[in-house]
Parts: sequence; C-alpha cells; structure tokens
Amino acid sequence: MTNKEQWAELLEPGLRSIFFTQFSALAAEAKAPMLFNFQSSSKSSEYDLGAGGFADWREYKGAIEYDSNDQGYKTTYTHTQFARGFNVERALVDDDLYNIINKRPAGLAMAAARKREKDAADIFNNAFDSGLGADDQYLCDGAHPHSPANTASTQSNAGTSALSRDSIIATRKLMRAFTDDRGELISVMPDTLVVPPELEEVAYVEARTPLKTSSADNDLSFVNSLGLKAVVWDYLTDANNWFLVDSQMAKQHLNFFDRVPVEFALDPTSDYNLVAKYRGYMRYSLGWSDWKWVYGHLVS
Repeated sequence: MTNKEQWAELLEPGLRSIFFTQFSALAAEAKAPMLFNFQSSSKSSEYDLGAGGFADWREYKGAIEYDSNDQGYKTTYTHTQFARGFNVERALVDDDLYNIINKRPAGLAMAAARKREKDAADIFNNAFDSGLGADDQYLCDGAHPHSPANTASTQSNAGTSALSRDSIIATRKLMRAFTDDRGELISVMPDTLVVPPELEEVAYVEARTPLKTSSADNDLSFVNSLGLKAVVWDYLTDANNWFLVDSQMAKQHLNFFDRVPVEFALDPTSDYNLVAKYRGYMRYSLGWSDWKWVYGHLVS
C-alpha cells in the first residue's frame, strides 16, 4: 500500500475525471443555456447599463443630425461563492471498494449542476413577487416604467391567462407592442414557451398541432405556423405559470456570469492517515437587466 502522503493524491485524478464527466453530461441537458447569456468574469461584480432608443433616421440634406440616447437602468451582478465536499476513508481504498468511492464525485457533480439550474429557474419562479430589478419592479410586472427619466408612463409584461392557443396568440401580440423609452416599437419576436412539466402536453399540442385544436373544420393552426420552441423545465415550481420569451433578446438581457467555473480538488486540510477530503467550488452571479424579452402569466 502507498504511504500516507500518496494515497489521497493518487485518487484525485480519477475522482476528478468522474466528477467532470458527470457534470458535463448534466450540463449538456441543462435548460439554462437555452435562455441565458453565459459569460466569464474577471471582476468581483459585473454591471449592465441600459440605453434608450434613437429617433428615426431622416433624409440627408447636406448635414447629419446627431442624436443621443438616454441612459437606462444600471444592473449590478455580484458573484456568490458556492462549495461542497465529501470524504474518502482510507479503509475504503485499502479494501478496494472503489464502487462506493466513485459514487461520491458523481453525486457531488450532480449537486453542483442542480444548484446552477435551480438558481437559473428561480429567475422565473420569482418573476412575479421576488427579486426587484433595477427599475424597482419584478421581472413580470404590470408597471414597468419606460425609463429612469419617464417613470410616469409604464408597460406591462404580466398576465393571468392559462396556457392555451388563444392566450399564446394574445400574449404574442402584447409583446410585439413593447416600445422603447421614445415610444418606438423594438421588434420583439417571441419564439419560445417556458413551461413546467405539468404544462408540457398543452405546450406541445398547441405549438405543434397543424390544425386548430378548438375547431372541427380542419382550420390551420396559426400557433403551429409560428414554430415556437418549448423549454420544459423541471425546476419551475408552479404547475400553472408559463412564459413566452424572445430567446434572442433573452440572450442580451438574461445573464449568467461565471467568475470561477466549477472546480474539483483535494482539500489540503485532509487527514492523510485516515480521511481524504475532496471539495468542489464555484463562484457566479445571474439575473436580468431588462424585462422586454419575456411575458409571464401568474395563473391561479
């Protein structure tokens, strides 16, 4: 048997391989990357500053008219540290019980991937009643101000309609009417339904059925022609709430910053005689800088 300084270190490469193999497999199935803009970070905090719109271009008559856009809301992303570890007892190695040992890094990787997905899903779980944005409103709210300079005029991206063909069509129309701080349309093009598992069948039927589900006359389904994608997220906690999203715009305003990507290492404080400690670590922040990419329904 190897001496006490070696046995824990010899285990580390194999356990790390198991950890990252499991983590990568789970990351490939994650829903968050379909919606969030994942970025690296080299600072303690990240900032996103909104900007207002420009006026329409005018005919050139010998001189260029220069415009300026107003400053929007400033959003701060402050990174949080997360860590978890497990022990490996010397006796398990001595007795060649690697089937038990190998389950521990796999389980630790699963917990890390689950934490990231749950935090991402909580942006939607808290959309109606928690986590105020830079405009001092919830993500899905009935009174988003147009800009810091114009708080009297507001817009809404919150409803209460159950998921159906008609509510999808109505919500899409409302989103396409979103405007910038000057009242100009901003070309929102909703293309994604975000739903809990309980609404998976409804989302599939309404988005994929070629004919109207409410008609016996073989009328074509307008919703089907939109080619909506469905993100069915197990970590959405309400069985009735649903969201319509412009996924391209979400990638501009729904952010996930990895300050320190997921790590796995042998903890140097291990008791190498009897117990080795292996730990995982990650540091990240996430949130939203603007709300116009989503319309949510809080369904009673």
